[in-house]
Amino acid sequence: MPAAPPAAPFRASYVDFFADATKDPFQGQYAAAMAPYDVPLQNNPGTLAPDQLRTLVVGARAQRVPTAFLLMHDGHLHIYLQADKFHPRLGLPATPWDDFIYAQKGDLYRNQAVLIEWKSDYFHQLNQQLLVPSAATIDTVFAAEPDTGFLGPYAQGEAGTELIKVRRTCFVPPRYVNLFLAGPVKPREAWERVRGQIVTEGQEVACHALVKYLQAALTLTVAGAAPALSLADTPVAPLADSLLLDHRQRILEEDFPQLNHQLAGIQQNQIAASLGELVRDNRVARELERADRDKAKEKDPQEMLGEVGLQKIIRWSHVETSVELQAIWKDLAKAKKSQQLAVLQWAVDKAKDELGDTELQFIVSPAHLEMVKNLRFTMLTPNHVATGLQPFQFPEEALDGSLNAQAIYEALYAGTSAPPMADLATVMQSKPGAPRALFQARHQVRRVYVLLVVTLGEEHRLVLAYERFYHRFLSAEAELHRYQQGLPSIRDQLLFPIKLLKRNAIDLSYWFDQQAHTPAARMPPKFEQVFDDIKQELTVWEPQMSVGFLKELKLDALGEAATPVPSIAPTASPYTAPKAPADDATASNPHFLEATFGKYRKLTSVKTRDIRRKITAGGLPALPVSKVDQQPIAWHGTPKANAMSVVPELRTMCPTPSVN
Repeated sequence: MPAAPPAAPFRASYVDFFADATKDPFQGQYAAAMAPYDVPLQNNPGTLAPDQLRTLVVGARAQRVPTAFLLMHDGHLHIYLQADKFHPRLGLPATPWDDFIYAQKGDLYRNQAVLIEWKSDYFHQLNQQLLVPSAATIDTVFAAEPDTGFLGPYAQGEAGTELIKVRRTCFVPPRYVNLFLAGPVKPREAWERVRGQIVTEGQEVACHALVKYLQAALTLTVAGAAPALSLADTPVAPLADSLLLDHRQRILEEDFPQLNHQLAGIQQNQIAASLGELVRDNRVARELERADRDKAKEKDPQEMLGEVGLQKIIRWSHVETSVELQAIWKDLAKAKKSQQLAVLQWAVDKAKDELGDTELQFIVSPAHLEMVKNLRFTMLTPNHVATGLQPFQFPEEALDGSLNAQAIYEALYAGTSAPPMADLATVMQSKPGAPRALFQARHQVRRVYVLLVVTLGEEHRLVLAYERFYHRFLSAEAELHRYQQGLPSIRDQLLFPIKLLKRNAIDLSYWFDQQAHTPAARMPPKFEQVFDDIKQELTVWEPQMSVGFLKELKLDALGEAATPVPSIAPTASPYTAPKAPADDATASNPHFLEATFGKYRKLTSVKTRDIRRKITAGGLPALPVSKVDQQPIAWHGTPKANAMSVVPELRTMCPTPSVN
């Protein structure tokens, strides 16, 4: 029987080391570790001196705290690991390495480390304050200029900049070390990769010092020169002897015990390890069989979305694989067609409960389901309100009609044969709707937010931005209502909430369209900007109200602009006021239709001020324009200049009952 081949030698890698969460003593809480590197513009008593910081770093190794630091040279960011001081040896001759700090450059190569001397100067602050672009400015420039590597220089007071102070080096938390271990990293790549993950994980505050360091690495202070953060001299590798090499080897063996070939019992444990591996292999085989059986019952989202669709939803969701997608995509993929509408409705109801919106009416229609399944989140054009994931797709609907559409959809797919195309087209038809009041517009926005939570997740940056937009809408609603009432025509007042939603729909659709074609995560739109524009009485926020757009919303009557409020009274009027009757005269109408108008004569308890209040609050539609002077009709007794009382206006339109 041939001998078994020798086992492959163990290859150590700090990629595996830092990927092990048990090696992170901070457990993701990095604020205290990063504090000494977050240098204020004006030093205070709490700012550590370089020697104090050096002492902390040297002591980290004795406490088994892994360390990693950045230095910038040669136009790249380099990472150095496991800094440690060579301590003088008690009772033994001095060495050239005594009291110096040495660190390992990058990862191991065939279990060997490249050493450099770590100078104390690296703990010093830069001698100057740096004028750098803000994080928002950097994101904006990089999104528009894919080939830009460095930014600046900037002038004092330039918009989108800020002053910072940094040290020559910065500590890298264990969770982000692997992002630098592949080799020297360009500052832009580090910003997009590392800062992007910091934002995704909500570590901006704890890792503020690292973000500032990346800002400094990206910024030129003098045109044509390297960033001020860059080292003039590259770190030097010492001509190490056996003493220094043994010192570093002990560190490696502490981090990777497998490298210590003198450990007693390794060979004796090989047989036990082999037996353990056999047991583990058998257990894994059984688990794989069980997993295969479970997998046969499930379907990957790609089976429903296709390869192109899966890539699109991955980009929208800002994740790497389908495993990280929201649960709704897996649930829809494994559900039968007749059950998919119910699955989406359950997910919406669950999200409403978790968000505290149980009173919000949100009946998922078959058209909504098809939009989600086919990833039709973008509008065909800004005027096609029957397409895209946007507020016009979610108007207030009659409860009976919505539930009936769900029942028809489920019944059509419940059979074994394909449903009739005519029936399917009826229930699949999108029914966009326009708000008649601001509160209805706000409800439509809230339904979009709930569906975004279901499809992208509550912590997604787009969803967070949309939530802020909703709460800003809610808080500004009274002010928006006053602004609406001050518009010059009834048409403008009716179109105001519609314009708000169209602006929001365009922003949403544009983000989905751009993110679908961009691998990198895009910043969300500035949804809230519209409120600032309205407050400043700017017109730049107002989208166009085309005839086709209004026709899709069944608002053809608003396609033509209303006559503006005249500055003087009209010269002629088609209305001739009736002559005032004598005090003792009796008005008679022999043709009064009691069956038609009698009930209105009996409504003595209805007060006009109650009706006016409901119109102002948006509970009732606004009154039509008067035929006499083209002004909004005012209820009798309402003090409004150039406005005609509704009482004589109605008399020209309706038969007058007998008055005795």
